[in-house]
Amino acid sequence: MYRIIFFFIFLLSFTTGFSQRTEKTFDDENFLNIGMKNLSFGYGMEFPFGDMADRYSSNLKFTLGGERITKNNWIYGIEFAFMFGDTVKEDPLAQLRLSNDELLGADNAYADVFQRERGAFLGINVGKIISFSDKSRSGLRITGAFGILAHKIRIIDESRALPQIEGDYLKGYDRLTRGFALREFIGYQHISEDKRINFYIGLEFTQGFTKHVRAIDFDSGLPPDPSTRFDGLVSLKAAWVLPFFDDYVDEQVFY
Repeated sequence: MYRIIFFFIFLLSFTTGFSQRTEKTFDDENFLNIGMKNLSFGYGMEFPFGDMADRYSSNLKFTLGGERITKNNWIYGIEFAFMFGDTVKEDPLAQLRLSNDELLGADNAYADVFQRERGAFLGINVGKIISFSDKSRSGLRITGAFGILAHKIRIIDESRALPQIEGDYLKGYDRLTRGFALREFIGYQHISEDKRINFYIGLEFTQGFTKHVRAIDFDSGLPPDPSTRFDGLVSLKAAWVLPFFDDYVDEQVFY
């Protein structure tokens, strides 16, 4: 996680430094023939399907991305998404519960234990913006990505009264799952010539081919199912884009 944050701080420093060169005014024609580097900050709501729907309900996500858009509107970039939700359908602590579904702590009081969804996606994306006009850079944004999808059940023991789920023991219950994933996006992207209003909004689809990576599930005492899972997500996503246009090189020669 810290490496990912460091990477994006480095990317931001690089692009900011690049943009601090002497700015040159370019007209509409030059704007249509110039590349740019972007940083994007996104937010979305995801709805699971496939095996993922058996474990979680809907979740929210924050995204952070860096990409290059060429003068021909081709897109190349990288994106990190952090997923979080508060509804978990699968209960890995079922074997520890009393008949009234409560958890009895070491202090002989009911323990305050909550379960939350946590996940992440890191991937490389490519795509294109199909402009609606010869005088605009805005248009239909279509991208495809491949990367790694991971998710787990975060178990929070606020009372810290259950030694069964403390420290490394917690890993036996968190259902950590990870694997290769594909992601597609289709929507509208707006690129403003004055650099002030830049965003995109649309639908995003994820197909994860994942496996349970823990060696054993403590609640059953058995190794997890080794078969590949299909973790699907469909989401509505919007992102604010911070652009850094390439310098326009004036081709006039002065003597």
